[in-house]
Order: sequence, then C-alpha cells, then structure tokens
Amino acid sequence: MYRHIIVGRGLIGSAAARHLSSWQDGVAVIGPDEPADRMSHDGVFASHYDEGRLTRIYDPVAEWSITATRSIARYPEIEAESGIDFFTPSGFLGIVGSEDVTTRPAVTLARENGGNTTTIDAAAMRELYPFLSLPNDCAGIRETETAGHISPRALVKAQTALAEKNGADVIRSTVTAIDVKGSSVDVTLDDGRVLEAERVLIATGGYTTACKLLPRPVSTRVYARTVVLFRVTDAAAEVLEHMPTIIDKFAGSYILPPIRYPDGHSYVKIGIGTEADAQLGSREELDAWFKSTGSERNRLEFTDVVERLIPVLKDCPERHTDTCVTTYSTSGLPYIDFVAGDHLAIAICGNGKGAKGSDDWGYAAARLMEGGDWDHPIPRYKLKAVFS
Repeated sequence: MYRHIIVGRGLIGSAAARHLSSWQDGVAVIGPDEPADRMSHDGVFASHYDEGRLTRIYDPVAEWSITATRSIARYPEIEAESGIDFFTPSGFLGIVGSEDVTTRPAVTLARENGGNTTTIDAAAMRELYPFLSLPNDCAGIRETETAGHISPRALVKAQTALAEKNGADVIRSTVTAIDVKGSSVDVTLDDGRVLEAERVLIATGGYTTACKLLPRPVSTRVYARTVVLFRVTDAAAEVLEHMPTIIDKFAGSYILPPIRYPDGHSYVKIGIGTEADAQLGSREELDAWFKSTGSERNRLEFTDVVERLIPVLKDCPERHTDTCVTTYSTSGLPYIDFVAGDHLAIAICGNGKGAKGSDDWGYAAARLMEGGDWDHPIPRYKLKAVFS
C-alpha cells in the first residue's frame, strides 16, 4: 500500500509529488506522457502541452501574487536539481488605460512581494518597445527579472524527475476509477491494476468531473480555449528580440514573445479567454476539443488584435491554432481540499493563470496530504471545495 497517490501529472500534480516525496516515502504519481499524435490518441489530454506560459509576481489578486512569488523563488532550485531549464526572464508588460487606478494596489503588492515592478507612461513604452503600436491613452506595468515565461512541458518534466529522484513511483498510466474504502482508497488503472493508498490527491484539471473521479462533483466551469501561434521570420525575430510577455487590457489578450517549439521554429503566441468560449462537460467533448483546430472566430479575432498591436507580425504569414482548456472555481482560487473524509483530496482549478504559481499550489496540496499543521500563507478556508 502506498502512503500517498497523486492522480494527475500536470503542473500542480507534479509539483505536489515533488514536495510530498521530499518529506515522506510511499508516494506515487500517476499520469500519462503527452501523446505523440493527438488525432490517434484515445486517452486523456492535458493543457500543459505547450512551451509558453506567462509568469510574474504582479497580479491584482493577493493570493495569486503570493503563490507566484513563492514559486518563482524556487525556479532556480528546481532547474539546478533537475538539470532542466524552463524559465526565461524576458519580463512582463501590462498595457492598461492611463487613468486605470485599479492597477496601483497591485503594483504596490508586487513590490512588497519582491517584484521589480514599475509603472511607465506611453512615451516610455514606445521607447522601450518600439515594435508596439500603442494608443495615446495607455500606460504600462513593467516587471523585470522575476517575470517572463515558463515552458509548462519542461516544468512538468523537471518536477516529475525530482519526484522520482526523491523515491516516488512515477506511473505513466490513466486512472479509470477511484473508490474510497474506509481507511484506504483503491485506484484503478487503465491496464486493470488496482493500487491502494492511505490518501489520494486528484489533480486532473478539466477532466476531473468529466471522468467522474469524485464521489460527488465540485462546482467548476471548463472552457474551450484557442490560441494562435505566429511563426516568426528571421527579420521579425530581430525586431522582437527584447519583447516581454504582454497582457493587453484593452483587448483582454495575453501575448508571449518568440519561443522555440519542438519543431525547431519560434512562435509568438496570443490567446484571449472569454465567457463566450464554449463550456465543455463530457469526456467526449474534451477529447474532441483537444483534437480540433479550435475556433475559427477566435483565430480571426486574435489575428486582428495581435497584428494591430505588433505590426511586424503581418509579415509572418505562417500561423496556426492550438487548443487547451481552462478550469474555473467559484472563488477564483484553486480548490485544495479533502472531498471524502481525510482520505481523498483535490487540487484543481488554475482559473486561467495557474502556471506561474503552480509549484506553490502543489506545495499547499502536499501540506494538506501530509496532515500536519497548515504551513501556507493562504488560509485553508479560502481553498475549500464547493460542491455542485
């Protein structure tokens, strides 16, 4: 019997496995590798199959700023111990209205948490980032050193490697059923094996409800998201050499600088998440979405947004779409809580920005599983599960 089994080897699950296995033995983490071919794959998918996610201390919500701060502080340790690089400190730029006073408390909070965060006017932005076409009534929030982008693929790989180094069993399978039995939990795998543990943590993101892994469902919303990737020409790459990650509040978009992908090419990525995107409920809907090319409406809209903001991308005609999902809670924070006595717990709901603080959300989940005093700055009650 295992002491702890973590179901889900994404950003939060792999982080929980690393932390928990560094404190206790008897840990296993279960989750398949990324499929080589999505179209022929008949298993589950995950949203970390990508090379770019924004990371920064700046955030208007204190809990997200705090967990990002704690996670970013651990990036060097994780990279050094795993030998896997995943963080690029390219910086961050938030584009907001010049009279937007709501950003001031967030800038103050980021500074208090150690972020090199400043506000700049439109003239300074044009000087620093001449490749941007900006409106006159804008201002910027700039963060350097602690901000940039991570490769979620590489971060999961690093967390998994360190969990294994700590003695955890890494089981590259899919869980088909979970059964709470008194003082233990049975976990059934897709190959028919049944594993037993004292405690089980479910960190399966948008698939949690669809795969019916909980004794009763929690209240979540799972949205289908489309992104557009612009393959960057050599000339455009030179222009965008010092491009930061960007959140444009005018368009509601996030944009990542040129990042090298597994095909050897560099891409600028843009995404915009809205409640107009389709909600996904069933396993069939999720699988079909991951195998699709996304929303054509989104492709056209995102292309127009990014070409107006970064005109040089008009000269990059090769572009394509990709798909992922985002999972939201009712509170805007992850659910990290027991859902069946003190034997079955969840750590789900990145709320569209879970990557940057994923290591610390995994730390919180590991503390919950460990069963000792709650050693985290976010009070437990704020992370309680809400059932539907």
